[in-house]
Amino acid sequence: MPLARPALRLSSALLAGAAIAVLAGCSLVGGGSPKPTSTAATDASTSAPSGTTAPTDGTTPTPTPTPTPTPVALNQGQVWTAQQVYAYNPNFAPDPSYSTAATSPAAQLVQLKGVAFGWVSETDKTTIEIGVAHPSADNFDQFSGEVASSAGAQQVPVDGAPAGTVSYFSVANGVGTLQVFTANGYWVVISSAYFAEPGDSYQIATDVMGNLK
Repeated sequence: MPLARPALRLSSALLAGAAIAVLAGCSLVGGGSPKPTSTAATDASTSAPSGTTAPTDGTTPTPTPTPTPTPVALNQGQVWTAQQVYAYNPNFAPDPSYSTAATSPAAQLVQLKGVAFGWVSETDKTTIEIGVAHPSADNFDQFSGEVASSAGAQQVPVDGAPAGTVSYFSVANGVGTLQVFTANGYWVVISSAYFAEPGDSYQIATDVMGNLK
């Protein structure tokens, strides 16, 4: 019997230790360090780009209008009259098969609600092309500047042109082209293989400008 008491004491000690361990585990589960808080939601809300803020005064932003050219409503005989054609060279007549080349200056004028026409020599089939447009005042100077900076363009004075008229002449592939920006807002293009130098086109330019009121 004396040997049984230590065993009882050992069992009691083990039970006591197990109870302490259980209590410690409960303490860790219920009262341990708090779990880390995820910042994903916070990061997503702070890093996402914010949209455009609407005006607080209730107004709606007004878009900037696109400059609109004035349509040119002139026919071929009004751009360069039959009398003027005859005075220049009686061998020229309206070209019924004329069409603008896709990359020509005259085609750009047609896109600006302008007009373009062709005259053909009945002798050697050489053509004269005349285009007229009336760009918006908002981009008139822009077009003039683009022509001035184009390859081979030189500024030239058209004889008798009104003050404020600016003209540029260039030659490409054997065709001379005079581009005139008139004082009353027109853009005129005159092209022909007949134009080896600026002066060859001045008479036509003067005629056309006189017809643009």
